[in-house]
Amino acid sequence: MNTLKSLSAWLRRKSPRMTLPNLLATALLLIVAAMAPHQAPVLMYKLGGVAAGGCLGYLLDVAAFPYAKPSGYLRVDWRNVDNFEDDKPDYGFALGCELPFLIACARRAAIICACMLAVALAL
Repeated sequence: MNTLKSLSAWLRRKSPRMTLPNLLATALLLIVAAMAPHQAPVLMYKLGGVAAGGCLGYLLDVAAFPYAKPSGYLRVDWRNVDNFEDDKPDYGFALGCELPFLIACARRAAIICACMLAVALAL
């Protein structure tokens, strides 16, 4: 259990944000491949397409709204903060920027979901 916690802490510090979900998805893919080997290529094709749709949606959002990143509405740069306190928000909003922050987050989520859904339905 202690090794699992230290591995999780290392993944949060040193690796990209989506490493743990990707490892879990790979483990589930291996389980499906063991149970139904003939479905593994189809599953990999579908998952790869949906993942590519998510990446395309993120890139579309960044290209279409370069000056409206959700992180631009925070009080401090999130990459420079190392000490977090329990029972407090990690990052505060800039004064009067709560609504633009929420809209930017919702916009990014909607664009990514729409691209993933479009790719999933098209295949």
